Amino acid sequence: MDENENKLLEHAADGIQEYDNPLPGWLLAILYASIVFSVVYVGFYALAFAPDSYDAELRQEEIADRAVLQAYFNANPLVPPSTENLLAEAVDVDVLSKGAGRFAKTCASCHGEAAQGLIGPNLVDNQWLHGGKVTQIFNTVVKGVPAKGMPPWGRAIPPEEIAAVVSYIRSLQGSHPDNPKPGEGEVVEPEPMPQGR
Repeated sequence: MDENENKLLEHAADGIQEYDNPLPGWLLAILYASIVFSVVYVGFYALAFAPDSYDAELRQEEIADRAVLQAYFNANPLVPPSTENLLAEAVDVDVLSKGAGRFAKTCASCHGEAAQGLIGPNLVDNQWLHGGKVTQIFNTVVKGVPAKGMPPWGRAIPPEEIAAVVSYIRSLQGSHPDNPKPGEGEVVEPEPMPQGR
């Protein structure tokens, strides 16, 4: 006699029967413990039963992280190229190609493939949240805007690539991509491009 014969369930589907093989006890214990843990976790943190000190600790850690980042930039200042250089590179085909490649890798996920704005703001109009002059854009890319989710790229991208990205962004100003995000911030007239563009 087959040892599993008495474990067959009574129901059948298209002549196929199922064995009654329960999960091992240790696996069921892990499952039930995970369910209990998730209910307690959600109740404690998501439903605001966490102590007030929890939010204070998070704020202190954020302030400490910003201080470390600022100390790094103070110790390793990244001076932006001159306005003239950034604008001159905004018409240089090789620089624009390098800037477009870096923009696609680093910036497009938030600002859109055509800089039309997605999560991040639109970069093709003349409204800017953190300054629209090319040197201000350079500093924004270097230091980021952590409060709004933009990471500081000054530690991750070589300075010449940051300059190329900024020149590329300047070259896009005034373009009209599909479905641009509405402008945000102050109106800043872009610096004039070099003659011969």
